[in-house]
Amino acid sequence: MDFDQTDPIRFDRKRLSQLFANLLSNAMTHGKPDTPVKVRAVSRDGRFELSVTNAADQIPASIVERLFEPFSRGEPGNYRVGLGLGLYIASEIAKSHGGTLGVVSTPGKARFTFVMPRPT
Repeated sequence: MDFDQTDPIRFDRKRLSQLFANLLSNAMTHGKPDTPVKVRAVSRDGRFELSVTNAADQIPASIVERLFEPFSRGEPGNYRVGLGLGLYIASEIAKSHGGTLGVVSTPGKARFTFVMPRPT
């Protein structure tokens, strides 16, 4: 875990905790076993950023396009536990905080990042 909290932030604690829990659960469920999950939180320069990174196969572009839609669970035959709502809920929480939730997937890792402006 890497925390760099230069600026204070205000947020709905329950909802942001739920967003974090959903990202962490997703990383633990879909990441490669026995590999660390990295968490980074930074608050500076007028914004807050929270990222969760795990070792994983690259997510196909066709799947990335719909990852944040309800009931989206990856490729057929690769379903794991859950309804496919965790990332959708996390993205809705991000929007409700004036922020965004995105993913960058490369061979070997996936990074989900929540970014929100720091309220003035």
